[in-house]
Amino acid sequence: MKSPLGRLSFPRLVILVCSLGSIVLGVMVYLRTQRLSEVKAELLRVPTAVKEIQSNAYRLSDLQSRASAEKFKGQTEPESYIRSFTAVTNVDIGQVNISRTTKTPARGIEDTIYKIEPKLKTQRFSLGQIGNFLYKLEAESRRVKVTRIKLVPAEKVAPGEVGKNQWVFDADLTTRSKTDTGKS
Repeated sequence: MKSPLGRLSFPRLVILVCSLGSIVLGVMVYLRTQRLSEVKAELLRVPTAVKEIQSNAYRLSDLQSRASAEKFKGQTEPESYIRSFTAVTNVDIGQVNISRTTKTPARGIEDTIYKIEPKLKTQRFSLGQIGNFLYKLEAESRRVKVTRIKLVPAEKVAPGEVGKNQWVFDADLTTRSKTDTGKS
């Protein structure tokens, strides 16, 4: 009995190799066709992905410009933030005492209240100075709000008289932040 390979002649061997080669090439073409259809499907999503990336880039740029303009970045140094505006032009209120208290108005929310008052109780200020100081505090940071102000005339004024525009003040500046509720 002869082996099957022994009966192969050259033309039969060529036919066998070509048949196997065509099967291999057919499988490769099929796999490439599938990959091509996947790429085409992905290419259809490209315009929407590009628009989304562009939108996110504009949003990021906007947020970064806001963050760089924001002088009160965190609650780590709020006292230095407050003191930075005491010597600004049209303010000039000098040194201030700052005391800090913390309250929790609702679950998961913490208010930090900074009470600001002049260092010397004899200091007198115009309404313009006080107003400019409080305005600058709020205008330079979205995180702080003036929540209370107490204005007292420096001198007693009789009803109907116009005072000298000299005032003593103290004010509260509040920052609000979320707290970890610690759920278990």
